Amino acid sequence: MQLIVGSQNVNAQFFKKLKQQAQEKVLKKTDEILSANEDAGKNPQNEPSAENNKGSQPEASKKNNTKKQTNSYTDTAILVYKSPDPAFKDIAVQKFKDLPRFGSCDFYMMPDNPKRPELTPEAGEKRRKMELGYSGFLKLARIHTLKDHFKVMDRTALTPQNRNLVEEEVKSRLAQKTLLEFAFMIGTEELKKEYFLNDWSGTGKSPFVQKWGGHQSDDFTEHEKYVSFVEKYLDKILKWSEDFFSNGTESFYLVQTFKFQGQYDFDKNGFWITLPTNRRNTYGMDYSSTNNNYFFEFSPKTPYGQQVLNKTNQAKYVNGLVLFKVSPEKAEALLNNKTKNLQMVSKVQTVFQGFEEANPTLYSPKYTYHFLDSEIELYEDLQLTKRIGEINLERLTYKEQ
Repeated sequence: MQLIVGSQNVNAQFFKKLKQQAQEKVLKKTDEILSANEDAGKNPQNEPSAENNKGSQPEASKKNNTKKQTNSYTDTAILVYKSPDPAFKDIAVQKFKDLPRFGSCDFYMMPDNPKRPELTPEAGEKRRKMELGYSGFLKLARIHTLKDHFKVMDRTALTPQNRNLVEEEVKSRLAQKTLLEFAFMIGTEELKKEYFLNDWSGTGKSPFVQKWGGHQSDDFTEHEKYVSFVEKYLDKILKWSEDFFSNGTESFYLVQTFKFQGQYDFDKNGFWITLPTNRRNTYGMDYSSTNNNYFFEFSPKTPYGQQVLNKTNQAKYVNGLVLFKVSPEKAEALLNNKTKNLQMVSKVQTVFQGFEEANPTLYSPKYTYHFLDSEIELYEDLQLTKRIGEINLERLTYKEQ
């Protein structure tokens, strides 16, 4: 790259040489690191275990890892929705600035290797708690969006599983199915013993089965357990579900792993990154895989949001690449950080828009989302403690395709 210098004095020559040196260093690091830079915020279940990696480390590496590093966990990053009854576990999800954190979550990885999960019992317990919490969050939100279904649900008997498409029966079956899934998922061991255990072996070691009355329970027992559960707990669960999408909306911090697109741009003094609205939100984001599509359809409610949508709908800006300004020195430090795990954080609101019409008997929920803040924060760690800057949606520099 040729740098145009307007003056030939000594100071100009000095700064020209300094910039060329910085350019050479950053470009070298870009070639080495960006080529191997992968999204590291994925679920650790997809990563190789410690056992699978035994014998793969050189001796020097093994010696350096004899002293195990552990993360420091605190509940300050956890948002808890308290259960209304001891029969159910609390719902706990990660939070950021007092709002639920969805998208790229903290999977409690090794401090010196963000691609591998921390294997301590404490970290494992945290992950199990989050897996349950995010699944419970989605299930309670589903119960609330099906509130009209629960109004017509038969509380005195299980609705027959047949092909009858009478609307009231279809709604009753779906509500009963959702209630069964929630009870089995969030119920404590004591509740499961009462409603999902059929100790047919007489040993007390029979497994819990997601069926009222447990494994191979007869129709009478299944009916009896269902009615008993509904009488004792349904109204409490429906009341609890009002904490989720209470007025048809829910505010979140959407966190997404990102990469620098290409090399450092010395002309613009920054990296090109992809806007959050143009990132492909896959099903494998957070602990529950967000299969309810909370962040799949962007529907702006602000002038800057509409401007982003209009701009990225143009062919030459369809990739949604915008400039993240950062000095060459800071860029070099970022590229030198081999444990970085780049994250962008957007404050958004998700809106329940009713049910998909393609298959009306499934009552698949439809959601849209929009920005609540024009500032998108950028971090270099999954814990969101090392802020590296921001982009402002009201002042964007776009890159043409």
